[in-house]
Amino acid sequence: MLMLEGLAQLSDRGWFGVLDLRGLMISYGAFWDFLFPPGAVDQALFPGQSYSMLLTHALLHAGTIHVLMNAVIFIALGKTLAVYFGLRLVMLTMLLGAVSSGVAFGLLESTAAPMVGASGVVFAFIGLWLQASRSELKRLGRPGRSAVSVMMSLIVIHVLLHVFMGGQIAWQAHLGGFVAGYFLMPWLIDRSHSPTY
Repeated sequence: MLMLEGLAQLSDRGWFGVLDLRGLMISYGAFWDFLFPPGAVDQALFPGQSYSMLLTHALLHAGTIHVLMNAVIFIALGKTLAVYFGLRLVMLTMLLGAVSSGVAFGLLESTAAPMVGASGVVFAFIGLWLQASRSELKRLGRPGRSAVSVMMSLIVIHVLLHVFMGGQIAWQAHLGGFVAGYFLMPWLIDRSHSPTY
């Protein structure tokens, strides 16, 4: 993710001559709403693009700030979750977060603009982390935040982000990732993957 953005930045500054690497990466790897659901239209640039974009959009970003915001949270929470659940489940969360963020965006948005970014994966990490924290508090006999209060907090955060970012936020992708992490991943994790104390 950081390497791809670095190459795109070099291309933006003319290091590759006339080659528009960012444009190529967006064309071939971004989530395009008109290609969703897969098989709905035959306008893909290559066979399987309508499927691959469900993953590749999470590797591309709209600029340095975008990739750094996602990378900081991705690395911090990814490390924490890997210690708690193991690398295999973190990788599964990444995969499920990317796909579910693309699916949610495709179902809830109608736009000609491409969608890029790992924030769906980041929100899957946030969802899994909040659910794990909630489960741990419950195990210790302490009350945790309800799913409704967590969702309300996320709605408030997204309204503020929408205002401050001029509407350039894929809240649908964030929602899809969060649902995957908060609701689907705990369902997929069996007792053998739970931490032992």
